[in-house]
Amino acid sequence: MIRRPVLPLLFLLGAWAGCTVFMWQVAIQNFAVAEDVVASGNVGLGAAVGELSDEGLRAALRYQASEVNRLFFSQWGWIQIPLAAVTLFLAWFTGCGRAATVVIAAMLAIVTVLAFYVVPETVLLGRLIDFAPEADLPDVRGKFWTLHHSYTGLDMLKFALGLGAAGLVCRATFHGSAKS
Repeated sequence: MIRRPVLPLLFLLGAWAGCTVFMWQVAIQNFAVAEDVVASGNVGLGAAVGELSDEGLRAALRYQASEVNRLFFSQWGWIQIPLAAVTLFLAWFTGCGRAATVVIAAMLAIVTVLAFYVVPETVLLGRLIDFAPEADLPDVRGKFWTLHHSYTGLDMLKFALGLGAAGLVCRATFHGSAKS
């Protein structure tokens, strides 16, 4: 039976899941906005960028979108570590069960690997290939995309584990309440 309230734990798991989905949208929308700006044909923008071609403008805006993503994902990585630690503590404190606690510990491990290795390496490699011609640096591009896909896969796994942890907490809560 769970004696301590689990609402703060469920709130953190839900907020964490929501922020994760928000970050996915940030990554997608930053590049979509860059393309929309290039296609807009805005006269004021045209005057501001002068002789810059559409391809030059696209490259500059995609670079800016990349830098925003790098900043956001780096910061989000560092925010997730204490968020995961507090969530793990609440899972232990509420006595919601070993399974939920282990799942949240796995989430903490994932965000730690992402923050300390995957994101910094992806940022470094991304900056190396930003303005390099497509045919240049194939090994760097390959490693960049491997890390990028690793981030995506691990982040999706973390998201799924968070939903599973919330389900385990709810199950333990209702199961415990039924016994009272």
